[in-house]
Amino acid sequence: MIAKRLLRRKKPDLVKEVFSSEKGSQDGPLSPQENLEGYSGLLKLATDLRENYLKGGAMRSQRFLPNDKLEELVTKKIVLLALQETTIEQQYHEDLASWVLESGKRLFLILVLLTRRSAEQLSWLKKFKNDGINDSVLPLGFPDTEPCYGYSLAAAASAPAQAQAQAEDARKFHSFKDWEDNNLILFQSYQWMFLAPVFGSSDKFCHQLSSEQPLPFLTLSERPTRGALGKTLYGELHPAHIDSQCLLALGVNGPDLQVIPVSIKLVQPSDNLHPFFDIGTGNFKAAHPIISPRRIRPIAAYKKNGDSFVIFRWVEGGNP
Repeated sequence: MIAKRLLRRKKPDLVKEVFSSEKGSQDGPLSPQENLEGYSGLLKLATDLRENYLKGGAMRSQRFLPNDKLEELVTKKIVLLALQETTIEQQYHEDLASWVLESGKRLFLILVLLTRRSAEQLSWLKKFKNDGINDSVLPLGFPDTEPCYGYSLAAAASAPAQAQAQAEDARKFHSFKDWEDNNLILFQSYQWMFLAPVFGSSDKFCHQLSSEQPLPFLTLSERPTRGALGKTLYGELHPAHIDSQCLLALGVNGPDLQVIPVSIKLVQPSDNLHPFFDIGTGNFKAAHPIISPRRIRPIAAYKKNGDSFVIFRWVEGGNP
């Protein structure tokens, strides 16, 4: 939707514009002309985030930040130092830093990534806080309207179809009304790097994922193999993206844990899986020689781009 509005603007060099400085407003960053010294601290943090923390995963086009790295990257000291390079008054720094640590770590890092040599966007944190924007409302969508506003895609998706428009209207975030289209595009893209799902929760087995949402696989086989369960991929999940209780149940918990080897089953109608296993709940149904708790331990299921998958581990002694 943003792209439609952007196409109507008469600017010749989109690539140059996307990576150039952006104009701020009274409540946001100062204009590039007023920031000639640059933002060395913010740029260093953004570079460190890109080079040392974001994981390429199985799909290089969908990088993600492992959840355990949030604690390393977003500490009170780091936040306070970053706020020194913004236009936010010193008297608000302590309160904002506490708010970031409690409910805005992802927002903080998204805005850090938007830093350019002559413009920063972190000053929007104060207005975001006042507008009720925090990590829990991510991901955000931006409709093709003027003035622009943000709304929670998660809230809209969870509402019944007939009530989705009302859900969108109920939480309009007007902090974005003065944002340049290019920064909106980058915000919308960057946010997904911090939203890789956590699998294995006892209260949610099946996950409906957006096409933009990265999967927390560090490796994934390029092609499926055909075995006892039909087409199956093999991969390694980042341990920070498996629920801690699930890790204990799998018997693979430990401080030095780097990866969790798993199998990923592509669910197809020809597999005849449904009579024996419920991919919505993770429960076994009718008896089956292979699809049984004696052979496999389901972790989670997910649906993405029209396909359904089940993530599982073979019970020790079992085989594909």
